[in-house]
Amino acid sequence: MTLSATIDTLRTLVAFDTVSANSNMALIDWVANRLADHGIRATVQHAPEPGKANLFATIGPADRGGLMLSGHSDVVPVAGQAWSTDPFSLTEREGSLFARGSADMKGFIACVVEAVPRFIEARLATPIHIALSYNEETNMGGMRQLARQLASAPERPQACIIGEPTSMRVVVANKGAAGYRVRVRGHSVHSSLRDSGVSAVEVAARIIVYCQQIQDRMRAAARHDGFEFPHTSIHVGRIQGGTAHNITAKDCEFLLEIRALPGATAAELLTEIKAWCESELLPGMRAVEPDCFIEFDEIFDTPALDERGNTYLAQAIAPLCGHSSVGRVSFGTEGGILQGIGIPTIICGPGRITVAHQPDECVEIEQLARCTSFLDTLTERLRREPLTQAA
Repeated sequence: MTLSATIDTLRTLVAFDTVSANSNMALIDWVANRLADHGIRATVQHAPEPGKANLFATIGPADRGGLMLSGHSDVVPVAGQAWSTDPFSLTEREGSLFARGSADMKGFIACVVEAVPRFIEARLATPIHIALSYNEETNMGGMRQLARQLASAPERPQACIIGEPTSMRVVVANKGAAGYRVRVRGHSVHSSLRDSGVSAVEVAARIIVYCQQIQDRMRAAARHDGFEFPHTSIHVGRIQGGTAHNITAKDCEFLLEIRALPGATAAELLTEIKAWCESELLPGMRAVEPDCFIEFDEIFDTPALDERGNTYLAQAIAPLCGHSSVGRVSFGTEGGILQGIGIPTIICGPGRITVAHQPDECVEIEQLARCTSFLDTLTERLRREPLTQAA
């Protein structure tokens, strides 16, 4: 493998505008064709929604489980961001490659695609599976669909490495991520008569303040070692409501996010928040207008990745990456979904999470080189012996 070939492949991958709202089929077809050129048949698993698909391919013996290298094909939007370069055209500057998805996570995919000839030549004793998913950046529907298929497969992967950007450090645990749309229905009157109305905006504000009180409580009680922010987090990312300054708002809506530590669930906190709304807010609201309500609609709920169960995998992979220690991260991944069907999973890939989703996202060329070296070392290991063992 040459690094220049990997960069050329990355250039091709970022040129596919795979923002989650768009189709990812052009990228999936391109990778499938690249694999076919090497005699590898890829299974394209079409999504229920048109224009979306997963890809799954096996290199090596198909009669046994192997190691899955997994990446998501979608990227986040660039709208409203101040990019200094074209986000869908790879630009090299001062040792880094700039484009949307360069770090998150098409850099890893490019390294894997360019490693395919090496995988084939090695005549692997343990197969390598390549998986690409859709909609990771929204509801992780792609990996959920693929996981259902893998769960019933005669030979499922024995383990998985997801190539999210970790600066090539092995990550053994990540927080879960759940999102909810909270809708508040009040009662609209002229603001001079406010006590005969119910302001949905003000009710929403009280819920948000209560959520922050829970956040303060969890921050004070934080005891979970290894995470940069060692507590479950609650965050409100967007709010909208009301029509004018002199009308009590009939409707308000906000987006609530909960990132729960391994061993905890967003549902537990949501139950607490709902109970508080039922006891503290709704009685007063409905005393004014019986039709008032507070609704919580789940948008997504992705489980955390728990390090229990992947210890052997982490111990085997970390030395191949040149690290002696492992990490834990607060961002969400598809790892918990795979862990839920019994596939031990770790996170390790080129680039920095701090630049992901940002304008002028980039991946360092040195990181791609390290990933390429890791894949070479991993290939040699899988040629000689299995990487994992039964728990």
